[in-house]
Amino acid sequence: MTISADLVFVNGTVRTMDPALPRTDTVAVRNGRIVGLGCADTDELVDARTEMVDLNGGTLIPGFQDAHIHAVHGGLELAKCDLTGSTDVGEYLRRIGAYAEAHPSVEWITGGGWSLEAFPGGLPTAALLDKVVPDRPVFLPNRDHHGAWVNSRALALAYLATRGRGWPLSLRHRAMSSDTNRGLLGRTCS
Repeated sequence: MTISADLVFVNGTVRTMDPALPRTDTVAVRNGRIVGLGCADTDELVDARTEMVDLNGGTLIPGFQDAHIHAVHGGLELAKCDLTGSTDVGEYLRRIGAYAEAHPSVEWITGGGWSLEAFPGGLPTAALLDKVVPDRPVFLPNRDHHGAWVNSRALALAYLATRGRGWPLSLRHRAMSSDTNRGLLGRTCS
């Protein structure tokens, strides 16, 4: 009995990165693994269930997908104010408020895992956090750890720490300055 491929890519150039067969024209995939290269190998793997993908003369190259996790930071967030598993602003605020209430002696509310897609334009505001935690600083990195949602108290403390000189370049972070997005600290390329 011959196995069938789930996917077969045809009508293009397939770069294999294998010196013995650097290029071919067809590749067959089953259960996420390559099971055939070239027409001679892939023709017998096609049946009615196989999805054919026409490359239209394009090039297919192997890829490596990296979720780009920050394992230590992500693990620490799970032990603090965990915002993962949701993309709902109301749910975030509920969790943040509940965490703050359950941990009254914690000086800074930290944790993270929120999603940019939850906010219009990907920009949360300090005002939202101020509604649930007005008295303590809040610093919550987003899922990719390249931005952090902060409240007004955290922004005020950050400004005071610089003695009014503005945001230190050594931190390579900046406070988004318009009223509509104040509350997001984001990484700069400088």
